[in-house]
Amino acid sequence: MKLDVSAWKPFRFGDLIDEIHKAKAYAKIELTASLHKKDDYIPFVSRTETNNSVDCYVLEKEVPNIEPGNAIVIGDTTATISYQPNSFVTGDHIIVIRAQWLNPYVAMFIVSLLQRERFRYSYGRAYLKDSIENTCLLLPVRHDENGAAITEQECRFSAEGYLPDWKWMEAYIKSLHFKPLTTKIYRQNTLPLRTENWKKFYLHRILDASMGNGIDAILTTSNHPKYNYISRDSNGNGVVSFVDEIEGQKPFPAGAMSLALGGSFLGSCFIQRKPFYTAQNVAVLQEKEPLSDYTKLFLAALIRNECKIKYQAFGRELNAHFRKDFTLKLPVVSNEKGNVIDTTYQFSDEGYLPDWQWMENYMKSLPYSDRI
Repeated sequence: MKLDVSAWKPFRFGDLIDEIHKAKAYAKIELTASLHKKDDYIPFVSRTETNNSVDCYVLEKEVPNIEPGNAIVIGDTTATISYQPNSFVTGDHIIVIRAQWLNPYVAMFIVSLLQRERFRYSYGRAYLKDSIENTCLLLPVRHDENGAAITEQECRFSAEGYLPDWKWMEAYIKSLHFKPLTTKIYRQNTLPLRTENWKKFYLHRILDASMGNGIDAILTTSNHPKYNYISRDSNGNGVVSFVDEIEGQKPFPAGAMSLALGGSFLGSCFIQRKPFYTAQNVAVLQEKEPLSDYTKLFLAALIRNECKIKYQAFGRELNAHFRKDFTLKLPVVSNEKGNVIDTTYQFSDEGYLPDWQWMENYMKSLPYSDRI
């Protein structure tokens, strides 16, 4: 099915739902728990990002107040969002949402839209009850046989009386298909990774490193979207919204790399396929000479790994380091006589040249690189 959003209408999320409440919280350490589903065990839902927010499974008879399934749950300090089809119990800070239209397919559709709004509520803007209810979602609406949007006098779902097209949302999700990802490149053909002769380079010497736009999410609109909006998120290539052009702000070009300087996903580094703006605490890395996407992916992987080792969210973050003393070890250009020295000393004081071609060749030798 074709996804054409031009005729979608805005809805206040609170007008679509029947119930919203904070769940009764239980401490996992007080319950008999298992990492795997067993008979007489039910999911323990927390604010975790992974596994559909299921932290573990707990013995059902130990929990007096169980939440029925068919509910959307939101972590009110982390904005983690998931749909729970079956009965569950929760940890702390979990908001539970119920509605008559909820089923697994419509829930997937709505949760996907809520995920795109979560950047507005992280940390300081916790995803509290009022914030959830006031979230605006663009949704497909019901039309008559002439193609005109149907409205109702009761105005149950919107001030204009539009009716969300729940059946279309369900049909769209059911229409999505995927095939298992395959590759023609075998693991045994991967180039050997020997790092003993790699040399140290400052990040700002090999790439142009600058701060991003630093645009607050609340200042963005999406009436006539033109540019991607990049935050410190680790999902979706860091793209959290598609926003209107902002007067006085110059977008960064496609092909540049975004780098999360702080937060839970510190070090998340992505190639951006389209022109973009950035949120607060996001840096932009641009090539000084043409580099392939494979080479950029190689660098992004090393940057993420370096951040895991040497930097810490809410402690030693990247702001003061990425344009100063952040370093990477890279393969260098060499010949039969040894390392090739660049007399311009563009990339290092020692004159070493990063071997961009080897980095590209290595990435191309990895399984599934033919699917990039």
